[in-house]
Amino acid sequence: MEERLVKRARVEGPGAEAVPAEQAITFHLLNKSAEGQVVLPENGNFPPDMTHQLFGEQEEIVGYDGLSIDVWLTPQFKAFVDVKYAAKGPGATELRQPFAEAFPAGFYEDKATFDSALQEEPHLDLSTLGKEVSSKPAGDGVSVKVFSSQLSTAAPDLRALHARMQPLVFFFVDGASAIDADDPDWYLLTAVATSDEDGPEVLGFATVYRYYHYPAGCRLRLAQILVLPPHQGCGVGAGLLQAVQGMAEEMDAVDVAFEEPAEGLQSLRTRLDVGRALALEWVHDAVAQSIAAQAAAAEGKANGAGSSRAARAAAATHPLAPAPALLDRLRRELRLSKLQAAVVWRVALLVGGKAQEAVRAGVESLILQELLVQAAEAKGDSQGKSVLETEKGFVMCRGANPVESTLPLLPVEEQSAEQQAEAVEEAATAALEAAAAVAAKLLAKLEQ
Repeated sequence: MEERLVKRARVEGPGAEAVPAEQAITFHLLNKSAEGQVVLPENGNFPPDMTHQLFGEQEEIVGYDGLSIDVWLTPQFKAFVDVKYAAKGPGATELRQPFAEAFPAGFYEDKATFDSALQEEPHLDLSTLGKEVSSKPAGDGVSVKVFSSQLSTAAPDLRALHARMQPLVFFFVDGASAIDADDPDWYLLTAVATSDEDGPEVLGFATVYRYYHYPAGCRLRLAQILVLPPHQGCGVGAGLLQAVQGMAEEMDAVDVAFEEPAEGLQSLRTRLDVGRALALEWVHDAVAQSIAAQAAAAEGKANGAGSSRAARAAAATHPLAPAPALLDRLRRELRLSKLQAAVVWRVALLVGGKAQEAVRAGVESLILQELLVQAAEAKGDSQGKSVLETEKGFVMCRGANPVESTLPLLPVEEQSAEQQAEAVEEAATAALEAAAAVAAKLLAKLEQ
């Protein structure tokens, strides 16, 4: 859905003050017991995280007094949009049209009709969700299962369910857009909780796209992933990401790319990838050897070594930098992009060094060195044009031999040396802080 650009009209009278849309809207996620009794879970009421795709960049609603918009959802995501207000002024924000665009499958506007549909709605039929790819106990007799299905050939009930779930991404996933369910390369992963006391409950979902990789392979791209707010922080997101990784292995995909992951998603992704990496004995050994090499280099420098040509040549290679063959093997075995493989290596170093200050300083200097090389090569080769393969596909770049960077590309045109140095420092600090935060969580888990 295209983002709506709303030009605010002059409003006088009732509701002249703008109201943040997030404060006016509340979602209510209903469930049913095994006997069919409607239940509103204790944490089933929640606001949206964002509304700019409905109400514009300002995310405001004007022209109403006492406005409340309650979006009630059945267990299978049939929606009832209940709009109430005490007074409406001239030039008030149009409310129905934004919701009609966000919910193309339609929604109820009459409570009695919605209540009837809710009562008649059967429990979710798990057999329509596709292949069960994982099942884990979650305590109190509850199991969390993940199902996978190719959307274009999925059961009609599942396609309809996805069409009703998809609008939620506009409220909880920044920059989200709808997908074409008829494209045979789209896959849907659905996480569901099952128990003897309650009917099956959808916890979240993810959509994955399979695309061609030269010369005869494929890559996967995670386009959407949403864990419903009442179920966040319970391992559902990790289960969905692990299912995506399982898909990559089953399809023999080269790697899994993420479409502009949010900070929390990138952190979770990296924690899972580092855990898989350190479970490999050869990675564990390589990390230990690199940390030992850094300590030896520091000791040699302290003892005055480094005047010989051999010592100067050795110093040109950072002791914590992974050998190209090591990074390539890490990418192949874990099906990582080059960017993610470099991130995983840095975090693995911090975990292996137990966040010691010397190791942290070494990782920081490694990041800085990579950025400086990238900036220098990009600036020195800024006249020609080349095609560079990135996580999102092929892009046209300046430079006859662009660097396939493991860090975000830095702007080099029309920048002074001071501005470039500042950009490098900022990027290095951000990369180090992100790696250190993930390492801290992994170390805390290891200590439990």
